[in-house]
Amino acid sequence: MADIPSVSIWELLFERVQPPFPADHVIFQSASTDKVSIYSDVRDRSQQFGRALQSSSWGWSKGDILMVMSPNSIEMPPVIWGCHYAAGVVAPANPELSAAELAHQLANSRAKALVVHPQCVSVAVEALRLAGLPGERLLALDSNPNDVKTVSQFVQEAPENAGQAVGYTPVNPEDDLAYLVYSSGTTGRPKGVMISHSNVVAAILLQSSIESGHVNWQQDRALAVLPVYHIYGLICAMHLPIWLGIPTTYMEKFELRTFCGIIQERAITHAYVAPPIVLHLAKNPVVNQYDLKSLRMMTSGGAPLAGALIHELYQKHQLPVRQAYGLSETTSISHTQRWPDWQSGLGSSGPPLPGLEVKFVRTDGTIILVQEEGELWVRGPTVFKGYRDEPSMTAECLTSDGWFRTGDIGYEDNQRNLYITDRLKDMIKFKGYQVAPAELEDILFHHPAVKDAAVIGVINPDLQSEVPLAYIALNEGWAADEKAAGEILDYVGKRVIHYKRLRGGIIWSSQIPKTASGKILKRILRDRAGTVDKGKQIGAIDYSRYRAGKL
Repeated sequence: MADIPSVSIWELLFERVQPPFPADHVIFQSASTDKVSIYSDVRDRSQQFGRALQSSSWGWSKGDILMVMSPNSIEMPPVIWGCHYAAGVVAPANPELSAAELAHQLANSRAKALVVHPQCVSVAVEALRLAGLPGERLLALDSNPNDVKTVSQFVQEAPENAGQAVGYTPVNPEDDLAYLVYSSGTTGRPKGVMISHSNVVAAILLQSSIESGHVNWQQDRALAVLPVYHIYGLICAMHLPIWLGIPTTYMEKFELRTFCGIIQERAITHAYVAPPIVLHLAKNPVVNQYDLKSLRMMTSGGAPLAGALIHELYQKHQLPVRQAYGLSETTSISHTQRWPDWQSGLGSSGPPLPGLEVKFVRTDGTIILVQEEGELWVRGPTVFKGYRDEPSMTAECLTSDGWFRTGDIGYEDNQRNLYITDRLKDMIKFKGYQVAPAELEDILFHHPAVKDAAVIGVINPDLQSEVPLAYIALNEGWAADEKAAGEILDYVGKRVIHYKRLRGGIIWSSQIPKTASGKILKRILRDRAGTVDKGKQIGAIDYSRYRAGKL
C-alpha cells in the first residue's frame, strides 16, 4: 500500500520536489483542435485563475463553491485546480442539464459562481436567473456568442499582482472539501457527495500504485472519452494523467468513428471507457475499418459489464478490457482487475485497491464469507465525507466506524475478485425469491439477436408478484416479432432456475437509456413499462401462459 501523505491536491500535483517528467511535457491534448497543455502551463494557468478568484469582487473565501459545467475540454483543469489553489470547492455539473436542473444544483450547493463551456452559456444564463445569482458570476471557458466574460478575460482583468499577497491558501486535507460531486440521479434528485482533498490524494496514489508498473509517460498515450464531470473521469482522466505524466487526448463526446480514428492516428495505448463503448466496439462492423492494435488495454467502469461482451470483443478484435468498480462515494475506483490478470475472473471487477477494506453483509447484519452474496461495504481513505445537507441519508449509509454501505449486491471469490450481481434496490422479488437483473442481462447478451438489454421488475396482477421483464434492442437482421420473443424467452428459460424466467415478457426498444457513465436508467424503463398496453405490445407474453405452466 502506498503511503498517503497529509497534503492537498495542489500540494501533491504542483509542489512535487521532482516530477518524473520535464516541465514542458504534454499532459492534455484536444481531439478536435491542435491545442495542447504542457505541465508547466497547466500549473501556471491554474495559479493565475486562483489568484484572480482571490482578488475578484466576488468576495471569494476559503470553502466557497465554484460550479463547472462542460463536456471534456482541456480548458477545464486550470479552472478546477485554480479553484483549489484558492481553497475553493469544485462542483462539476453535467452539461446536458436543463436550466431548471442546473438552477437546483446551484441553489443546493450554494455555489458562488459558475464556469461553463460556450455551448452551455444560454442554459447557464437562465439557470442563474432562476437561482437568483447575479450575471457577473458567470464565466465561459472560451469566446461565445453571448459575449459572456471568458476565463482568460477574468484573469487579465484582475488587478496587477492579483492574489500574490495571499498566494496559495492552505487547507486541512482530511476535513476540507475539494469536490461536491452530484450523483447521477437515476433514482431521484441528485445528491451532493462531499469529497475531501485527502480522499482525492488517496485515490490518485492508490490507483497509481497499480497503474505505474504498466504505463510509462514516455511511451503511453491515453484517450479521455469519459466525462470529467463524473467522478470516474474526474480522477482517471484528469488527476491520474498529470500525476503519472500520461499524455491524454480529450474527446468532448463519444462518437464511434472519431473514437477509433483517434486511437489509430495518435497510437493510443490505453482508454478508460464505459460499458456502452465496449458494446459499440463489439457489435458495430465499422470497427473493422480501423487499425486499433496500439490499444494495449481498456478499463471499463461506471456500470457492470457482461463478461460475454468482453469475450466477444477480444475474439473479434483482440482488444483487452478489464473491469473496475467504484462510486462517487468511494472517490472513483475501489476495485479493478490488474493488467496481467484481466482474463482471470472474467466478468469481475477485480480485487480492491491496496489500503481499502471490504466486506459483504447480509440483510440481518451478519458478515458473509467467500462466494456468498451480500451487500458490499467499503472502508478506507477514499470513502467520502457524507451527503451535503442530508444527515439522515448520510447516517443510513455511513456507519460510526467508517464503513460505507454501497447498496450494491455481490460477492468475492477466493482470489478477492469482486462480482457485482445487482443493486439492492433493483433486486426483483418473485414470490419470496430474489432475482438479480444483472444475471439475466448477462445471459441475454449471449444470444445472437441481442444488441443491448436491461431487465426490470414489474407487478403481474395475476400472480400477485413482481416478475422480470426485459427491454431488448435487437441486432440488425432480427425482426421484433413474436417469433424472436419466443426464441429469446426459451433461450433464457433453459439457462435459469424456474423462478428467474422472464415472466414479464419482452419490450422491444431501439436503445437502452443510460447515463454518461453507462448506468441503465431503470427508473425510466419502469415508467415506460407502466404505459405499455400488454395486450397489444409486440413481444408481450400472455399472462394466461403462466397459469398453464408454460413458463
